[in-house]
Amino acid sequence: MIVARVLATILLGGVAALDATPIAQTLFFQPLVTSAVLGWIWQDMPLALTVGAILQILAASTLPIGARTPEDYATGGVIGTGVALVLATQQPYSVARDGAALLGTFAGMLGATAGVPFIKWQRRRNEGLARWCEGELRVGNEGALAAAHGAGVVLSFGTGVLWTAAGLGVGTLALLALLRAESLWLARAWTFAQPLWIGLGLAQLLNAFVQRRLMRVAAFGAALFVTWMLLVFGAP
Repeated sequence: MIVARVLATILLGGVAALDATPIAQTLFFQPLVTSAVLGWIWQDMPLALTVGAILQILAASTLPIGARTPEDYATGGVIGTGVALVLATQQPYSVARDGAALLGTFAGMLGATAGVPFIKWQRRRNEGLARWCEGELRVGNEGALAAAHGAGVVLSFGTGVLWTAAGLGVGTLALLALLRAESLWLARAWTFAQPLWIGLGLAQLLNAFVQRRLMRVAAFGAALFVTWMLLVFGAP
């Protein structure tokens, strides 16, 4: 059962990466959405939404200023929530679950930051595909556009799957021993860190409201409110 859930988590990382770049862009790649899916897969919605809400706040605070490439919270969200859920299955006690939430959040942050070079590499490959497609269309190859688009889809999905698998595996192996040895300390750290992260999310809402981005305020605020209500009153 655990193996099937891990495989589903890895595939979800590919789907999230795919939705973030060449296909759809339906916001399915947002950490709060993928964490809800992972909560259903692992049958642990409270922990998944707890980590997903924090990673969603961090994702909303990243801005593509100038030529800066923002962190990859599409796969980072899957990695962080997945690591927390895997760790929680190994240490089911309530104190250890808080520690798993903290470690999963950090794993998601590191995964999102370390994924930036892969995004840049993927963009360069897509630029090469665009140049190839343009040259083929000039010589009359009408199927070049579909071929280039298909190659971009495979590249994005494959990169997301591989990066999620690596992050999930390395994160779980590296953090499991720490969770077993320092679960009480990690739970206390989570108690202090969680309000700070939530405060960051409220600051983002206020900033968007001041800039009169009302739709963004409404969507982001509604997502946080629904998640908080599920955590308070219990999730199925």
